Amino acid sequence: MDACSRIGAPGEAKMVLISGYSGVGKSSIVEHVKRKLNERKIHFISGKFDQLQQATPLSAIDAAFNEYTNSVIQQGPQTTLEIQHAIIDIIDSDIGVLTE
Repeated sequence: MDACSRIGAPGEAKMVLISGYSGVGKSSIVEHVKRKLNERKIHFISGKFDQLQQATPLSAIDAAFNEYTNSVIQQGPQTTLEIQHAIIDIIDSDIGVLTE
């Protein structure tokens, strides 16, 4: 929770990884933090590793970006374009690595 309290500084991105045994409340912690950050208008994405998807590399990261993409689309075409331009500006010359 300490790492989550530092989230929200302008221009900074944070990644928090949560691990633990099954049934200890990891998902509950994530949902609690997600609600708190959404109240502060901070983008929060999460992905959950699924034992049944072990054969799919990076399935939790894929799930997290799918969640984020869906939330952006729901905000409408103007927001989608703004985020698209922001991403292009940030990755700039490295775009070839992502598209090839």
